[in-house]
Amino acid sequence: MNAILLRCAAAFIALLLDGSANAQAWFNFGTSKVETQLFEIDRELAQCPEIPPLQVVSNAGYHSGFAPTLDAARWIQLDLGNEYAIDSVVIVPACINGAGAYGFPGKFRVETSRDVLMSESELLLETTVEEPSSILPHCINAGGVRARYVRFTALSLVPQPRMTSRFIFCLGEILVFSGGRDVALQAAVLAPNSVETLPTWSPKHVVDGSHGLGIPSSPLDSGSNGWHSQIFRAQNSECWVQVDLGGVHTLDEIRLIPAHPRDYPDRAGFGFPLRFKIEVSLTPTFSEPALVFDGANVDFANPGETQVAFPCPRSPIRYLRVTAQKLWERSGDFVFALGELEAFEGRQNIARNAVVTASDSTTSSAWRPSFLVDGIGGAGMLQDDAAWLHGLSRRRLLLEKREELIRIQKQEIKNSQERSGRMAQGFVVLAVGSIALLFLRGRITRAREIEVVRQQISRDLHDDVGSNLCSIRLMAEMSCSEKSLRPAEDVLSEIRTLAEKSTESLRDMVWLLKERGQPGVETLVEKMRGVAGALLVGMEWNFTIKIIPAEAVAPISFHRDILFVFREALHNIVKHSGASSVEIQFSWNPSGVEMCVVDRGCGFDPKNSLAGDGIENMRYRTGHLNGTLLIDSRVGEGTRLVFKMPKP
Repeated sequence: MNAILLRCAAAFIALLLDGSANAQAWFNFGTSKVETQLFEIDRELAQCPEIPPLQVVSNAGYHSGFAPTLDAARWIQLDLGNEYAIDSVVIVPACINGAGAYGFPGKFRVETSRDVLMSESELLLETTVEEPSSILPHCINAGGVRARYVRFTALSLVPQPRMTSRFIFCLGEILVFSGGRDVALQAAVLAPNSVETLPTWSPKHVVDGSHGLGIPSSPLDSGSNGWHSQIFRAQNSECWVQVDLGGVHTLDEIRLIPAHPRDYPDRAGFGFPLRFKIEVSLTPTFSEPALVFDGANVDFANPGETQVAFPCPRSPIRYLRVTAQKLWERSGDFVFALGELEAFEGRQNIARNAVVTASDSTTSSAWRPSFLVDGIGGAGMLQDDAAWLHGLSRRRLLLEKREELIRIQKQEIKNSQERSGRMAQGFVVLAVGSIALLFLRGRITRAREIEVVRQQISRDLHDDVGSNLCSIRLMAEMSCSEKSLRPAEDVLSEIRTLAEKSTESLRDMVWLLKERGQPGVETLVEKMRGVAGALLVGMEWNFTIKIIPAEAVAPISFHRDILFVFREALHNIVKHSGASSVEIQFSWNPSGVEMCVVDRGCGFDPKNSLAGDGIENMRYRTGHLNGTLLIDSRVGEGTRLVFKMPKP
């Protein structure tokens, strides 16, 4: 009981001093509220798009001019060309070499207007605290406000890397969604005090439809690669792929998704042509085509894992064609390949599952003309641009809120730790006093137990050894007397027997007196082995031990009674059984202690025999341990003694 109380006290002190949230919850229930909020955030995060791997893009975006102070005025303005009912504005930070957000301002303002001078502007958002750096986009709800111009103003610039006196701000992309489509694609850009260092930085890159977040898609374990031309030996070979939209449509945007075959994991932008043109027509022969994009004279930078978007003239069309005029080099040969082609009317992709024809094709399990319009690209299922970016923006807000909650949780834990520490100081004083009393009580209890055992040993010395010595003295006196009728040899033999028993009893008592406190059960077993070896001389005997935990201990009184019972059982075997072999088993089980002694001697009938002192002594000592003695014996078949008692 003392040990249990000590362990409880120690555990409570450890709980008070522990810095973990579980321990501090004893003293601060605010942490459980934070944990509930964190659980809800994690559940909502699971519904948001995963953070995509950042892409290395050659056209990183917009870079402001250098400013001498943090608060210098720097802004960029888009002219959408027409007024639109704007649903939202999405700001994507710039990304350099896939290394995270670059140059994003700590504070900023976004506003719209119908006036190029922004004299009557509508404020959509103005941040008043420093924004944490994140590559994830900022989605700003515009609520359908009508406007033609969108301005982004940096209110707090950031230091240029490795510079202490020059300040900048950068953006990767500005998207303005109206009716589900980006109306800012290829819009006119006004950006005073800007840097233009092609191909990386240019104001026009902020509306080119390409950014470091890559292609809006959800991952797939397997899927198609897209369309692949035949293999050419000459790079200037011309080939084309064509899509029949199935009817006349007025397109707003055409997107080309680069191929990224799974068997070429390190070659994003596989097969994307260096020079190409995009045409639309009402007839499949393209007898009167309309040119959407002409890249015949300048090499087009490989887009890698980012989409390429082109605004489309709003005229009736049914067919669109992409013609490669300078092919991509594969491995000493040249090809033209695309992962997906999308054609948008409003926010609907009209090209999905359309009929695809080509000047030539390579067909395999991963490459087919129909795979050009199957909705798979960027190693996943393509997603709606606006919904995907809004989901990533929501993830950013949730992550920021989660980080703040974790900060609050840590502060609450720290506060509760300080409170519990003060409580612990008082409790430790009380606990130390209580523990001291428990130790003192334990020592007194053990001292009393030892004193009881000593008194029992004293009585045993008087009753057993004293009686034997008295008998020896009387027999010696009688043998010296002239009236003695017994032969001297018999008297000496009996004196020897009594002396040996007295010696054994004295050895046992000395051994018990040497043991202190709560001796280990293993020491008792070793003592029993020694007793068996001394008494069963000339007999075959076997001592089997069944599982005794190393930490098993018992009071001295338990050792004393078990040892005396065991010695008495062996004495009876030696004296009465005539056995040639003895089996001994000792077990320490969760249910109790069991000792079994079996001899192959003459046996006896327990019902017809009068119990001698030996059996009565064994019953008495077993009962003293709250145990039982079972005797199973038959004449001519030996004897089995089973002692069962609870663990002390």
